[in-house]
Amino acid sequence: MSKGTQLWPGDKMRGFFRAHLRRETSLDDDAVERLATALNKAVNRMLVWEMPDATDEEPAVERAGAPFWATGQSQSPPERRAEAEAFNPYLFSVIVVLAKYGRDGLLKRLQEIKSADDLRAFAEAQHVPVAATLKRAEDIRKAIVAAAEQRLADRKAAAS
Repeated sequence: MSKGTQLWPGDKMRGFFRAHLRRETSLDDDAVERLATALNKAVNRMLVWEMPDATDEEPAVERAGAPFWATGQSQSPPERRAEAEAFNPYLFSVIVVLAKYGRDGLLKRLQEIKSADDLRAFAEAQHVPVAATLKRAEDIRKAIVAAAEQRLADRKAAAS
């Protein structure tokens, strides 16, 4: 195993974040810079095994006019936007929200998820069982809350 490189807050760490954000997201340059700066402030130090290439750190002016295939991106921008807009089933932890904010807080957070299919994907990813017979989003939300309460109760019982 190779030895990693330790990065501390500063230009090198900000450049690392900037390069990865540009390569992996479809964000504009201002958003990439804001995120890179915020991450640089939030992380004290990190150990990196793979540093981004110097070509990833091209100035935004040079990247703006180049076609997507010349920038090293593997997908066209519309495909990247579709991936970015896809539902994230790990948006928040159902158990943490239930433990911190209670039943009502969890129901409020689940209201952010509109689609019944997305609620099912969320329940599956969070390991919270939901009956396949439920069709309405509101019923699925209630089932997620009930299953999460049972799971939290089981955890507490096992810990005592």
